[in-house]
Amino acid sequence: MTLAMTGPGAAPAETPLALQLQVDGVGGDARLRGELRQGEFSAKVLNSRLRVEDQVLDLDPLRLELLDGTVVARGTADFNDPANASFRFATNARGIQWGSPTALAADADFGLAGTLQAWALIGNATLTRDGERATLTLDGRGNNERMDLKALDVAMPTGTLAATGRIAWAPSLAWDIDSRLAGFDPGYFAAGWNGSINGHITSTGSARDDGGLEATLDLADLGGRLHGKPLDGNGHFTMSGASPTGDVARYQGELALSIGGSRINAKGSYGNRVDVDARFAPLNLQDLLPDASGTLRGTARVLGPAAGPDVRADLVGSNLKFADYSASTLTIKGELPWSRGDGQLAIRGDGLAIGAPVDRLVIDARGAVEQLRLSATAGREGLASLALDASLNHRGNRWQGNLSRLAVDMERGADWNLRAPAGFAWTPAPNGSSATLEQACLASTAGGSLCINADWPGRGLSVVGEGLPVALVEPYLPEREHRQPWLLRGELAIDAHIRPVGSGWDGEARITSAGGGIRNSERSRTELLSYDNLALKATFRPQGIEAELGTGFNGDGRIDASLRTGWDAWSPLSGQLSLNTRELTWMELFSPDIVEPTGRLNAQITVAGTRDTPQLGGQARLADFSTELPALAITLREGNVQLDAMADGSARIHGSVRSASSAGNDGNGVLNINGTLGWKGDETPLVLRLSGTDVLVSDTPDLRAVASPDLQLNYQIGQPTRLTGTILVPEAMVNLEGLDHAVSPSADVVVLDPVNPDDGPGAPLAMDLRITVGDDVRMKGFGLTGKVDGNMHLLARPGRELAATGAINVAGEYKAYGQDLTITRGLLSWSNDPVSNPVVNLRAERVIGEVTAGVDVSGRATAPQASVWSNPASSQPEALAYLTLGRPLSTLSGDQRGDLNAANAALTAGGGMLASQLATRIGLEDAGVTQSRALGSSVFGFGKQLSPRMYVGYGVSLLGTGQVLTLKYLLDHGFDIEIESSTLEDRGSINWRKEK
Repeated sequence: MTLAMTGPGAAPAETPLALQLQVDGVGGDARLRGELRQGEFSAKVLNSRLRVEDQVLDLDPLRLELLDGTVVARGTADFNDPANASFRFATNARGIQWGSPTALAADADFGLAGTLQAWALIGNATLTRDGERATLTLDGRGNNERMDLKALDVAMPTGTLAATGRIAWAPSLAWDIDSRLAGFDPGYFAAGWNGSINGHITSTGSARDDGGLEATLDLADLGGRLHGKPLDGNGHFTMSGASPTGDVARYQGELALSIGGSRINAKGSYGNRVDVDARFAPLNLQDLLPDASGTLRGTARVLGPAAGPDVRADLVGSNLKFADYSASTLTIKGELPWSRGDGQLAIRGDGLAIGAPVDRLVIDARGAVEQLRLSATAGREGLASLALDASLNHRGNRWQGNLSRLAVDMERGADWNLRAPAGFAWTPAPNGSSATLEQACLASTAGGSLCINADWPGRGLSVVGEGLPVALVEPYLPEREHRQPWLLRGELAIDAHIRPVGSGWDGEARITSAGGGIRNSERSRTELLSYDNLALKATFRPQGIEAELGTGFNGDGRIDASLRTGWDAWSPLSGQLSLNTRELTWMELFSPDIVEPTGRLNAQITVAGTRDTPQLGGQARLADFSTELPALAITLREGNVQLDAMADGSARIHGSVRSASSAGNDGNGVLNINGTLGWKGDETPLVLRLSGTDVLVSDTPDLRAVASPDLQLNYQIGQPTRLTGTILVPEAMVNLEGLDHAVSPSADVVVLDPVNPDDGPGAPLAMDLRITVGDDVRMKGFGLTGKVDGNMHLLARPGRELAATGAINVAGEYKAYGQDLTITRGLLSWSNDPVSNPVVNLRAERVIGEVTAGVDVSGRATAPQASVWSNPASSQPEALAYLTLGRPLSTLSGDQRGDLNAANAALTAGGGMLASQLATRIGLEDAGVTQSRALGSSVFGFGKQLSPRMYVGYGVSLLGTGQVLTLKYLLDHGFDIEIESSTLEDRGSINWRKEK
């Protein structure tokens, strides 16, 4: 049995109470189990037994599981003498827990025994918090009319609470409770309210003859500490409740409270009239509420009839925060009478988080509430700002007004403005309010208009849109590289009407457009995506909704869809989607590398199940797919990929595509695609496996590569994309000179207009790849002809640098400045190191007669150490001369050109110390490494300051690509002219430098 409980005529609760109960048994002997749930609270009835026989009730036992603990009740009640039934029950609770962030726990034992005319309630409990304990004892004696509370005592490390009194329920409800606090810590009962409170609290109450309730509560001599703050105060409250005949309840009270740095004084009454006066001098929210912060200072007064009081306020708040709401600043100043007068009330808020798309708010209200003139602005950074002017009048039970201005300024996209003033009205009623809005038309600065009028709930709401440009959505499309805009064409028309009927709706909505499309530039010959004769129709009925969509798609293609369902979450769902097209240029939207894709896309998708548990069926197929990837000089062709919906709510993806050279070179491996797509829950909705043998991945003059991948990609919403697997590269040819086109800016260059300064980091990626470089991977360029092979294990974690483990071997010959060097040892190794900083172990050498000279490079790539050697052994300058020139250093004297060549070769060998030695010998002022933009690489250069304003330098590329002559001339005010003339190109620049 499952029950959903609400009161008669009550609206459904946000968190309804649900009860599931299963009863098995014979006669009066029943076994129970079930569950009660409301929101996050739940209580389970474990296997329990209840027996009724001969007017005797037995619990044997009743077991409950709640608040992470258990409660067991056992006992017997004998009703053979209805006037004086006897009973004996015992209840034991263990491991009950509540509260956050500090967990509170309790164990308790209570017993109830006696007869209706004389019974006793005795018990005790132990409460635990942070390893400390409080004990509670209860002693109550009573009969069928009342209970005398002999003692309710609580003892904890900080003090005690002692309460006595009387509670009566016959002939009418009444109570008189007296409690004294001496170091009482409420944090054992309410998490976060730790303290040590002193005081005297009394409460009395009684039911009147007319059915109303009188009650009082007195707080006297409050002291001690709460939340670690000093506490002092007094309070008095009275209530005269309404009677069933319908008179008005009356409340009255006053409070003087000091806690921490807060001072609160308030007094007031509420009934037919309201009179409340409060002063905060100040109120620090964290003094009162554990999870709140900020300060509120000022006064507030509410005075007048309860249905329409005057308001006066002078409040200033700063850094306010409570639960999910906050305000950096909030001020409310002024007074606003209810019925007549010329009041002014100003509300200002900034840094707001109030559950609406608003972070700033300005409201100015003038006049009286019943004759109000209102100006307001609101907005949210990065979204929009709104400004309005309106008037409001109250006549009888009807509020009516006029909206004279409404302007919406969008941060992105077109703005909207109210064309003409529009009237509105609202009539509250106990059985449902009503509202009307005259025709209100908003015009867009991009063209078109949107008009709304309403008679709610009578005739309902009508929306009419005319000439609305499709370009209105352009600012919300994915941003393109270099911030280039999308070009959209087409207009939309909207005609919709809806009204409430019972728990459903009745009406119709239509969206139509003759045609439209999207291009990525003015020069594009074709549109990436286009449609024609678009028609979307939705029909609303009390029983549910029916929707149909039809449009031509990309020329000869077509999209048709339909959907039918009810208004409830459990309503049956029925839908179909049919798509077919031979025009696939829209795929270029997903990647700028795809050019002129062709093929056929057909899809037949069905939707079934219910709204809260949809089930997808059908399939989609991409056939005969082909496209060019010019950046890689390859063609993808013979592509066939199919998606099949499965009964478990997932879809299977399978297919393949062939990669071939655009130039007709060898290589045409097949890449296989397999995987699953899930749309139930967030756990791994997309899993793709990409595998193949000898797949051509690039065939440009700079890079030709063949790979055999076996990769798995896992995509999950809110989680880093995971890429795992292996890649074998059996064959590749790398042209180093062709790949080295980019030149990094020098350290003193500041880029004033980066391509996209607002771009944030890309989607996080977790990668675990093992790469094997085969024995036919070659490279050439900059004088190097060689091969590489080896293995690498790449690991990437979000927020961490890409790391590697493994080794790559390098072998071959290096030719520079007319010298032939053989690489006899070449090794790059990583041990969970950043991939950009391997350990280098390199040796290159040459043989000159009986002398072998070489260079060794070792250490980290970011800080390599180079040394020159020879066999037989000699000094480093001598070995350097043999290595680069094939003769000893002594033969260079008297020849400046030879000195420069020797210095250049010295730096190529990696010795900064050697370069400085040679510069000194030659007699120039400086020698070192600089960056040449004309050569596009580092150079070793010599220079001399010919005058305080003129510098002349000469350098040779470290990679052997040429020489460069540099002239710098210093102008005034930090400007200088720099001219470079090289064997590759000539460059000139005007530079400005400001030192701080």
